[in-house]
Amino acid sequence: MSLRGARSERKAKIAFWAGSFERAGTQRFLVELVKRIDRSRFEPIILTIAKQGELLEELAAADVPVHEFQTGRTALSPRTIAGLSAATAFLLRERIDVLSPMVGITTLFGPLVGRAAGVPVVVNNQRNLGYWVNGRAETATFGFVNRTVVDAVLVNSRAAAAELVERFSVPRSKLVLVGSGTDLPAIDSAEPNRSVVDELGLDGRPVVGIVAKLSAVKGHEQFIRAAALLARERDDMVGDGPRRQELERIVADLGLTGRVHFLGVRTDVLSLLKIMDVLALTSLSEGSPNVILEAMGAGLPVVATRVGGIPELVEEGRTGLLVEPGDDEDLAGAIAELVDHPERARAMGVRGRVRVTEQFQLDDVVRRFEDTFTTLLRAVRSGRGAAVRREIAPLLERRWNAERQA
Repeated sequence: MSLRGARSERKAKIAFWAGSFERAGTQRFLVELVKRIDRSRFEPIILTIAKQGELLEELAAADVPVHEFQTGRTALSPRTIAGLSAATAFLLRERIDVLSPMVGITTLFGPLVGRAAGVPVVVNNQRNLGYWVNGRAETATFGFVNRTVVDAVLVNSRAAAAELVERFSVPRSKLVLVGSGTDLPAIDSAEPNRSVVDELGLDGRPVVGIVAKLSAVKGHEQFIRAAALLARERDDMVGDGPRRQELERIVADLGLTGRVHFLGVRTDVLSLLKIMDVLALTSLSEGSPNVILEAMGAGLPVVATRVGGIPELVEEGRTGLLVEPGDDEDLAGAIAELVDHPERARAMGVRGRVRVTEQFQLDDVVRRFEDTFTTLLRAVRSGRGAAVRREIAPLLERRWNAERQA
């Protein structure tokens, strides 16, 4: 029996590659993806650079194996070479059908490893903007990989697609817009976290929250400075990360201790959204942030920076307000507008909920991943791989449009 014939008689093995599994947006999405993917057709496997993070327990509970292949600080370090060589051997030994690097550095070297291992279908993912791609060599490599090495690039926003075309010269025909989605039943079943309300003395007072990893790209300083301009006890911060101590010093220096609260890494984000009046997000770069969809699904108005794919989620003046990154007064004014006019804020929240229900369901995103994998695998097995790869994006778009009109 040929290798191609052997592959066609079993479930397709899909290997997803991520860095680690802390509670960040892409990692949370990946966990939901492998939990929901059709197990009658696909067998999901996880590759990781560092087998660590709070989400590993969920992967274990979902019976999804996780395999670690560590890398060093540089591309040519002995540790990196050993790790990527081991990953190549693993992909070949396990007869992986589809390799899907998900985020950051894995999308740079992962496709090359997949081709070296002879994986039939290699797709890349661009779930944020390429702010992390720096230097001439890294930029050139990232562009080459997405133009030449992969069969398709799955993007969650039009902004991510536009950057791939304009900055990295990736053909539009290679880009598949899978979109973003959230789990409305999970949002609906979450109960407000009353213990936090009682602990912080928030009852009866407006609460503005920001939910984001405490890293530079999330722009938390803007939120903190806006809180100082508001000079009212109405702000809370949810999240953790490498900059927590630095940001806490800024809070203290601005006299906001006891007004801006750092709640750390949370497993109850949905319950915290239920005690907020407004969600703020001050990112300097974004693809399609999950927390905005979660907030809209919970009926919250959103105040967010006008960057990346955020304007594709937040309808200005209808489901929230958009501000310029780094403009503290703009952010403070937008927050004050919604806090001081609760009826307008509630109306935005209602419209946001409707928008998520109609356009941003998580199961729809999972189905688009499945469709992409299936289409490419069928093309490879039929010998039409090259032709389908050139038209994967318009082919799938026509199929999804026909389904919506049916």
